[in-house]
Amino acid sequence: MKKKLLIPLLLSTMALSPSLLAQEDALLLGDDFRIEYDAEINTNVLDSKTDGSGINLEGSYLSLSVEWKEKIRLVLTGRLEEIFQNNKVEFNEDFDLGTFVEEAYIEIREVGGTATAIIVGKQPIPFGQNVQAMPMFRNNPLAELQEIDQVFGVTVDLTEGLLGFFDQVEIAAFETKPGDFEIGKIDGMSIRMSKMLTEQWLLTASHAELGNDHLETGHESRTSIGLIGETEDGSLVGWVEGVFFSNNPEYPNSDFAITVGGQYQVAESTAIVVEYSYVEEAMHEIGVGVKTELTSNLSVGAEVRYRDYVTERDSDVTFGITFTYRFGNTGYSENENYLFGDDE
Repeated sequence: MKKKLLIPLLLSTMALSPSLLAQEDALLLGDDFRIEYDAEINTNVLDSKTDGSGINLEGSYLSLSVEWKEKIRLVLTGRLEEIFQNNKVEFNEDFDLGTFVEEAYIEIREVGGTATAIIVGKQPIPFGQNVQAMPMFRNNPLAELQEIDQVFGVTVDLTEGLLGFFDQVEIAAFETKPGDFEIGKIDGMSIRMSKMLTEQWLLTASHAELGNDHLETGHESRTSIGLIGETEDGSLVGWVEGVFFSNNPEYPNSDFAITVGGQYQVAESTAIVVEYSYVEEAMHEIGVGVKTELTSNLSVGAEVRYRDYVTERDSDVTFGITFTYRFGNTGYSENENYLFGDDE
């Protein structure tokens, strides 16, 4: 029996309806091969007091995977917003394959007969909780601190954990220059450890060292500690994550940030989210959002964020609406957060 941290925590619209998990089975090629595909199209409408209004397709993707005997899996994921020019319905004349390909990796499972996986290629690096509860979660000011992605690296996933104390330990070595299709200098390392304290509480601890040789900011370090809990019926979910860091290019004068939030399921298909974020010497932000599932494939979310800057910069208010259409044969979403797990 092995532990898998791959069951939804009701932190996203897919968790609002079990019907999304009841789609057709993956395509099979004989008895050995399985082909899976998933896509998501996000139409995001934003209006900001400072930056004005606009529409974008951020977060839209198409993903294809081929699996052999549940032992080896090849994954390719493309960012659909890179196809279009300035998020308009016209092809991007400056289309770049390296920017378009968000993920391109091979996963080898059960190495040497043990519950260990090795992932090689362009991939998201294990770090932080990556809670994605708000309808437009990428607008969180901590997003760049909590994620390391679109880089080439090697990840070793120890599902049985470290000395039996942790449920999962992930160790990675990677390049820190993102968004291209060239393998650069491996100048980053990270480790993430997860522990189910009870059936309702999950503890995560992460640390990353980033050389940032492609920047002039010098060596960067990040340490994340987070806790997530939910009620027994799953109607209420809460989370907190603190990040200690140094030499971050986005927040050069800060060394601590925190996010605290909660989600309440007001109906079977509708949830309300409240989230507070703070970046030392930079800003405070409070956000409120609502998400509802219109059909098994179509959902809509709306949010408002008030951001108060510590500096003399004027405060800002941002309104956002996002329409999400999903299709595929697995029900999986790159934009969902999978945290809790069970034995299988």
